[in-house]
Amino acid sequence: MAWPSTPSIYKGPGAYFESIQETLGRLAAAIAENEPVSMAAPADQHALAARLCGPKVQLVDIPTDDMWARDSGPVFVRKGDDIAAVDFGFNGWGNKQAHPRDGKLAAQIATSAGAERLEPGLCGEGGGIEYDGDGTLLLTESCWVNDNRNPGLTRAEIEKRLKAVLGVESVIWVPGVRGLDITDGHIDGSLRFVEPGLIVASSYPGDTSEWAQAHDAALAILAKTRDARGRTFQIVSLPSATQVRSTSDDFLSSYANYYVGNGALYTPQFGDRKADALAKDVLGRLHPGRRIVQLDADRIYENGGGIHCVTQQQPR
Repeated sequence: MAWPSTPSIYKGPGAYFESIQETLGRLAAAIAENEPVSMAAPADQHALAARLCGPKVQLVDIPTDDMWARDSGPVFVRKGDDIAAVDFGFNGWGNKQAHPRDGKLAAQIATSAGAERLEPGLCGEGGGIEYDGDGTLLLTESCWVNDNRNPGLTRAEIEKRLKAVLGVESVIWVPGVRGLDITDGHIDGSLRFVEPGLIVASSYPGDTSEWAQAHDAALAILAKTRDARGRTFQIVSLPSATQVRSTSDDFLSSYANYYVGNGALYTPQFGDRKADALAKDVLGRLHPGRRIVQLDADRIYENGGGIHCVTQQQPR
């Protein structure tokens, strides 16, 4: 995880930025109950981070701008008996924000973890890819085939480089939405692999927006596509919350942006009693053996991301 260290990124009343730090700290503490958690944070923030995250979270002296570790941090891969760290050259989601320290985060985490750093010659983010663990990668064109990240590269060339660095065999492209949010339509807010052949899809009943149209187009592609092993896809719909506490225009009300940890799954609790209960039930049935932990993470979700966006798993 990465500690939010730049108040000027956030515009909110009073102690709004401090409430973001408190929310991230609570999340880190909850995850640390079940598995090791390392938090990258500049040295001058360690006292505050330690107080808000609790004693089980390990603080690592790495400068950060913001909390989106899924995007600014490395994507870990297995390489023989070791792990390696893929550095996708984070550039603030296509230079929409300045993140000078976060642009170096992947390399510094790789060093801290003792992992070989791999540079694929691509710019992108971890939230822009979804992997099934068995050869199949799912992602949006709007994010990757975009001159704000990969100028002059065709879809075919991007796919070739992704296959080479991630070791995947099949890449499934869905259109996504370009320019309507800071990520250009990351996949992890809408479609997530539960296991090979099984996908949970965030749905927005009654929505007719460009987002909904892109989501329907993605489902249509998946309905006629097979994965790397020839399997068809089973899609489980997970309705988003409609009665949320926040009034932010950027609020991500999707339950699909969860983090799967050791023994537990961490998902938002939005205050929509019916939708919260349904999400807990559906995710519990999809992940038997894992405790479903629902958290009020509104401060993260109202800034366009979620629990998955602020975490990045490192394999043993």
